[in-house]
Amino acid sequence: MSKASSKKTIPTYGKQDIEQCMSNFRLLVLNNIDDVKKVKANLISSGKMSHSEKEYIRAFSWRLFLGTITVDDKSSLKTWIDETISKRKQARKLIKSLNVNKLKGDPLGGLGNNEGKKDTEGWDSFFNQSESIKLINLDVERTMPGEKLFQEPYIREMENTILKLFAKNHKELSYKQGMNEVLSLLIYAVYPYYVKSPIAKYTDEVIDKWVKDPMTNFKELYHFFHDENELESDVYYMMENLMMKFGLAKFFEEEDRDKNITPYLVIRAENIITKKLPQQDRQMYTHFKAQNLDHSMVFQRWLKCLFKRELPLKNVCLIWDNLFANEAENPTGELICLDYMVLALILNIKDDLIRRDNNAMYEMLLKYPEILQFNQIINLSEKIKDSFSNNTFEQDKEPTNDQQTNPQEPGKVEDAKHEQNPNPNNMMPMNPLLFNPNLMMNPQMQANMVNNPNMMFYPFNPMMAQQMSQAQTDKKADASSVNALKEIKEITNKYKNSMSVEDKNRLDFLIDSLSQKF
Repeated sequence: MSKASSKKTIPTYGKQDIEQCMSNFRLLVLNNIDDVKKVKANLISSGKMSHSEKEYIRAFSWRLFLGTITVDDKSSLKTWIDETISKRKQARKLIKSLNVNKLKGDPLGGLGNNEGKKDTEGWDSFFNQSESIKLINLDVERTMPGEKLFQEPYIREMENTILKLFAKNHKELSYKQGMNEVLSLLIYAVYPYYVKSPIAKYTDEVIDKWVKDPMTNFKELYHFFHDENELESDVYYMMENLMMKFGLAKFFEEEDRDKNITPYLVIRAENIITKKLPQQDRQMYTHFKAQNLDHSMVFQRWLKCLFKRELPLKNVCLIWDNLFANEAENPTGELICLDYMVLALILNIKDDLIRRDNNAMYEMLLKYPEILQFNQIINLSEKIKDSFSNNTFEQDKEPTNDQQTNPQEPGKVEDAKHEQNPNPNNMMPMNPLLFNPNLMMNPQMQANMVNNPNMMFYPFNPMMAQQMSQAQTDKKADASSVNALKEIKEITNKYKNSMSVEDKNRLDFLIDSLSQKF
């Protein structure tokens, strides 16, 4: 931490039950420290099921998930301690280097007479950095205005330092608006676990004592890994890895019209809605299309700050537990489980969205309804992830700009497997043409509906339509069966709100299948 920061008063409110944190750190981490891969696996399982908060282990888990604590064949408690000390020392050096020296020479002439100076930059870079600093200062001032903690000088200075350091160390990306939102959630989530360490200096003698008997020295080890004087350094590396290794930096790429490059975020949002949503719920996808919702705009906002603007902070932390744990388990460099979380949030309010028009859908999606049992979202997201992982649908590799030159036509990059089997689980497509014999007998109406994607779910199948038409000719509907089917629909609609999404979809399919017979 910088000297200026150390003089600031560190807020003491908002801390977790530290005794419980220490106890669980001893149980969940140190109890299995001889097998660090097992420790990681246990923490991943906890994160995926939203138990990190209940087990008071979130701060350590996130550092491990995000790779600031390395787990490999050479890892051990000793390497974790050495790695942590080394990174904190390096962070302090980087923070000291933030002070920009005045440059000599012509502002328009580049480096001028600074050839003998170290760590100096040209005037162009200096001016660009100055603009970033102004933007960072402005954004930090308006970060989380409703949270008392983020009005504290100590926290604001920490945000300023980390964002400026990131911008300086990643000049190709620099600082973009929205990064402050990502950083603030990291601080919000881990700050309550950090405490003042009673140890002023971590000597070799002290570290040897910890390594030899970690269970006895669990409190000192907890203080070491959660030293509030090192919070700035720890969070910086978390932020850097989230942006660069977990792929969040790509979400901040800007459009380049000269090179005709579509931003990654636009392609990602388009891919979720036009490729993945139809595979989970074609009715919901069709409603999006019918209402002509600019879903790209809505879901870019969801993705860029990982739901921080749409959901309560406590729920966002639960989502990040799951996202980080899944990415740590199966690295993709793209936070691929983010897609499944978007789908889960959409399908969770499907019944409400279906009844709304364009404007009302915008309002609901940008101000997401309160969820009393948020774990149902996490569980649904995991089920959706499993459906893709089990090859039920196409593989989850996101298209690149080279693969998808026109994001308005995502079908051009559809996976061959999806083309061969666009209807998972061998479920009959709910095509309105197949359920109304009067329409099937009208070739002009058939053609109109085939050409209108908002009126159908799958391309018209003449062979199947012919078979259905013949069946309708051979068999007249039984009036009593029709009435019975109507009653089933009424009862189903009455209790739909208490059903899971899967049960709702299954019932809809069964009712539609029965409708074909009458």
